[in-house]
Amino acid sequence: MKIGIIGPSKLRDEKKISAVAKIVANSKNFIVLTPDKGSSSEFFALEYIKNNGEGVYSILPLDDKEFGCDYLNKDLGESINCGTWRNQPEKLNEETDILISIGHSVGGLIEICYTKWFKPKPVYILTDIDSEKLPKVVEEELDIKYVSISELEEVLK
Repeated sequence: MKIGIIGPSKLRDEKKISAVAKIVANSKNFIVLTPDKGSSSEFFALEYIKNNGEGVYSILPLDDKEFGCDYLNKDLGESINCGTWRNQPEKLNEETDILISIGHSVGGLIEICYTKWFKPKPVYILTDIDSEKLPKVVEEELDIKYVSISELEEVLK
Protein backbone atom coordinates (compact mmCIF):
# COMPACT_ATOMS: atom_id res chain seq x y z
CA MET A 1 0.00 0.00 0.00
CA LYS A 2 1.15 3.57 -0.71
CA ILE A 3 0.48 6.02 2.08
CA GLY A 4 0.37 9.73 1.31
CA ILE A 5 1.92 11.85 4.04
CA ILE A 6 0.65 15.41 4.26
CA GLY A 7 1.62 18.13 6.68
CA PRO A 8 2.84 21.66 7.18
CA SER A 9 5.93 23.17 5.58
CA LYS A 10 7.12 24.26 9.02
CA LEU A 11 8.37 21.39 11.15
CA ARG A 12 6.57 20.93 14.45
CA ASP A 13 5.86 18.06 16.84
CA GLU A 14 9.08 16.22 15.97
CA LYS A 15 8.64 13.60 18.69
CA LYS A 16 5.10 12.72 17.56
CA ILE A 17 6.02 12.73 13.87
CA SER A 18 8.96 10.45 14.62
CA ALA A 19 6.62 8.02 16.42
CA VAL A 20 4.24 7.99 13.43
CA ALA A 21 7.12 7.45 10.99
CA LYS A 22 8.25 4.43 13.01
CA ILE A 23 4.73 2.94 12.95
CA VAL A 24 4.44 3.46 9.20
CA ALA A 25 7.92 2.03 8.56
CA ASN A 26 7.08 -1.05 10.65
CA SER A 27 3.88 -1.53 8.65
CA LYS A 28 6.02 -2.26 5.55
CA ASN A 29 4.00 0.20 3.46
CA PHE A 30 5.48 2.76 1.06
CA ILE A 31 5.14 6.51 1.53
CA VAL A 32 4.40 9.26 -0.98
CA LEU A 33 4.94 12.93 -0.18
CA THR A 34 6.18 16.30 -1.38
CA PRO A 35 9.32 17.02 0.68
CA ASP A 36 9.85 20.77 1.19
CA LYS A 37 13.25 21.28 2.80
CA GLY A 38 12.85 21.60 6.56
CA SER A 39 9.19 20.55 6.46
CA SER A 40 7.22 18.07 8.51
CA SER A 41 7.00 15.82 5.43
CA GLU A 42 10.76 15.81 4.83
CA PHE A 43 11.38 15.09 8.53
CA PHE A 44 8.81 12.28 8.39
CA ALA A 45 10.54 10.70 5.38
CA LEU A 46 13.96 10.88 7.03
CA GLU A 47 12.58 9.25 10.20
CA TYR A 48 10.79 6.62 8.10
CA ILE A 49 14.08 5.78 6.34
CA LYS A 50 15.93 5.73 9.69
CA ASN A 51 13.41 3.10 10.85
CA ASN A 52 14.05 0.93 7.77
CA GLY A 53 11.03 2.12 5.80
CA GLU A 54 10.75 0.25 2.53
CA GLY A 55 10.08 2.93 -0.05
CA VAL A 56 9.81 6.71 -0.45
CA TYR A 57 8.21 8.37 -3.48
CA SER A 58 8.53 12.13 -3.85
CA ILE A 59 5.94 14.05 -5.87
CA LEU A 60 7.94 16.85 -7.51
CA PRO A 61 6.81 19.60 -9.92
CA LEU A 62 10.00 19.36 -11.95
CA ASP A 63 8.62 21.30 -14.94
CA ASP A 64 7.17 24.22 -12.96
CA LYS A 65 8.31 27.62 -14.25
CA GLU A 66 5.89 29.65 -12.13
CA PHE A 67 7.18 28.76 -8.63
CA GLY A 68 10.04 26.34 -9.31
CA CYS A 69 11.10 23.62 -6.95
CA ASP A 70 14.45 24.74 -5.54
CA TYR A 71 13.12 24.50 -1.99
CA LEU A 72 12.29 20.79 -2.33
CA ASN A 73 14.52 17.91 -1.32
CA LYS A 74 14.82 16.28 -4.75
CA ASP A 75 17.13 13.54 -3.48
CA LEU A 76 14.63 11.86 -1.18
CA GLY A 77 13.47 8.54 -2.59
CA GLU A 78 12.17 7.91 -6.08
CA SER A 79 10.95 11.00 -7.95
CA ILE A 80 7.52 11.19 -9.55
CA ASN A 81 7.25 14.26 -11.75
CA CYS A 82 3.84 15.92 -11.50
CA GLY A 83 4.77 18.65 -13.98
CA THR A 84 3.67 21.80 -12.14
CA TRP A 85 2.52 22.75 -8.66
CA ARG A 86 -1.01 22.99 -10.03
CA ASN A 87 -0.90 19.21 -10.65
CA GLN A 88 0.70 18.25 -7.33
CA PRO A 89 -2.46 17.53 -5.24
CA GLU A 90 -3.99 15.48 -8.04
CA LYS A 91 -0.81 13.43 -8.58
CA LEU A 92 -0.40 12.80 -4.84
CA ASN A 93 -3.92 11.42 -4.74
CA GLU A 94 -3.45 9.32 -7.88
CA GLU A 95 -0.37 7.67 -6.38
CA THR A 96 -1.76 6.85 -2.92
CA ASP A 97 -4.22 4.47 -1.27
CA ILE A 98 -4.74 6.44 1.95
CA LEU A 99 -3.59 9.79 3.36
CA ILE A 100 -2.23 10.49 6.83
CA SER A 101 -2.18 14.09 8.03
CA ILE A 102 0.75 14.89 10.33
CA GLY A 103 -0.50 18.44 10.92
CA HIS A 104 -3.01 20.80 9.38
CA SER A 105 -1.84 23.24 6.74
CA VAL A 106 -3.38 25.05 3.79
CA GLY A 107 -1.58 22.78 1.31
CA GLY A 108 -2.60 19.71 3.30
CA LEU A 109 -6.24 20.78 3.23
CA ILE A 110 -6.04 21.09 -0.56
CA GLU A 111 -4.58 17.57 -0.78
CA ILE A 112 -7.32 16.24 1.53
CA CYS A 113 -10.09 17.90 -0.48
CA TYR A 114 -8.76 16.44 -3.74
CA THR A 115 -9.70 12.99 -2.39
CA LYS A 116 -13.27 13.81 -3.40
CA TRP A 117 -12.40 13.69 -7.11
CA PHE A 118 -9.08 11.93 -7.64
CA LYS A 119 -9.03 8.35 -6.43
CA PRO A 120 -11.24 8.77 -3.33
CA LYS A 121 -9.64 7.32 -0.22
CA PRO A 122 -9.68 7.47 3.58
CA VAL A 123 -7.87 10.39 5.20
CA TYR A 124 -6.54 9.79 8.71
CA ILE A 125 -6.23 12.86 10.90
CA LEU A 126 -3.98 12.22 13.90
CA THR A 127 -5.74 13.66 16.92
CA ASP A 128 -2.52 13.70 18.98
CA ILE A 129 -1.09 16.22 16.50
CA ASP A 130 -4.26 18.07 15.41
CA SER A 131 -7.02 18.27 17.97
CA GLU A 132 -9.11 20.55 15.73
CA LYS A 133 -11.65 18.86 13.51
CA LEU A 134 -12.14 19.76 9.88
CA PRO A 135 -15.16 21.79 8.73
CA LYS A 136 -18.44 19.84 8.76
CA VAL A 137 -18.81 20.03 4.96
CA VAL A 138 -15.41 18.34 4.54
CA GLU A 139 -16.32 15.61 7.03
CA GLU A 140 -19.66 15.01 5.29
CA GLU A 141 -18.27 14.78 1.75
CA LEU A 142 -14.99 12.94 2.34
CA ASP A 143 -13.85 9.78 4.12
CA ILE A 144 -12.29 11.48 7.15
CA LYS A 145 -11.21 9.35 10.09
CA TYR A 146 -9.89 10.75 13.36
CA VAL A 147 -7.42 8.42 15.07
CA SER A 148 -4.77 8.65 17.74
CA ILE A 149 -1.17 7.72 17.08
CA SER A 150 -1.63 4.63 19.24
CA GLU A 151 -4.57 3.50 17.04
CA LEU A 152 -2.62 3.97 13.81
CA GLU A 153 -0.73 0.67 14.04
CA GLU A 154 -4.03 -1.25 13.99
CA VAL A 155 -5.33 0.85 11.09
CA LEU A 156 -2.29 -0.04 8.95
CA LYS A 157 -2.61 -3.82 9.44
